[in-house]
Amino acid sequence: MDQTAVVSESDCCGNGCANCVLDVGLPKSTGEILTGKQNVIATYQKFRLFSKTRHNPKGTDIGNNSEDLSEVFELYFGVTDLITNSNDYVLAIPAGYHVMMRTYMSTGHVCLRPYSPFWVDGLAMEFKILVNLTPGGYMSQYIKDLQVGDHVEFRGPIGSLEYISTEKERCVFIISQGVAIAATIRIVKNILNDEEDLSRVYQVACYKDIEHTYFRYLLRDFNKYWNYESHIYLAHQKCSSDMCKTDECTGKCDWFLKKLWYKEKACLERFSEAHLVDICAKVNSYSKFVFIIAGSKKFQDFITEIVNKLNNEIKQSNIFLL
Repeated sequence: MDQTAVVSESDCCGNGCANCVLDVGLPKSTGEILTGKQNVIATYQKFRLFSKTRHNPKGTDIGNNSEDLSEVFELYFGVTDLITNSNDYVLAIPAGYHVMMRTYMSTGHVCLRPYSPFWVDGLAMEFKILVNLTPGGYMSQYIKDLQVGDHVEFRGPIGSLEYISTEKERCVFIISQGVAIAATIRIVKNILNDEEDLSRVYQVACYKDIEHTYFRYLLRDFNKYWNYESHIYLAHQKCSSDMCKTDECTGKCDWFLKKLWYKEKACLERFSEAHLVDICAKVNSYSKFVFIIAGSKKFQDFITEIVNKLNNEIKQSNIFLL
């Protein structure tokens, strides 16, 4: 059954997204099996907000009094009661794909924003997204005002990732910026949980500082796998320790070292070409590299540029922008 829905140019948010809503549909190599059912999100569908909680990188409840991640929320949605038989539908959102949230402004104009589910239950038709609220943003204000039980419109899936193939031995670099790491979580889980996939995964997570290391607890858990290694880069880590003698932390003071977990790797610099060269040198025995990049357009362009400079033999088809 063809799950590609008809969309108009008015559905485009106009933000120059790497994956536009006009490209909605399932990938050819998708592992999602519809088995004759329809994808409930192929056209705009209302989903009920089940829960809205502040994100805690450590994986536990940080409470309402914390100011560290006060504007970063995990939203949990489930499909609203369908008019037709719900057994005829599933929620198919492949890993690395987005869903488009739609709301209407008081002026009558449509406001659209893409979000990447980091957890999906296809049969229950439920999913979770990570949202960073920005001051002055219309969609941010809309989400800030949302209450449990409210209904929100979504459609999708939107994306272009074609990871699955017959090649199982490769080195997969997953490079993300800030909250965009949410788009990569299910990709990593799929690789690590596939016993036949012998890919080596190097995850580079770029953040502002140690307090904003989103999904930090998952990176720790992923590192228990033999074929996974994560690297955290903190571009603007502040410090109050006298050892550093500056506002910018050196990473050598007791204050910062006590914040690190056992065997956790954190570099207090902006990720650069030199860092990528060092990582690639460890895996030069692999014949194929795949790069998955998640972040702002500026970030994606920067990482794509240094990847292409690193190895002219890397084909563009092996670089995926989320």
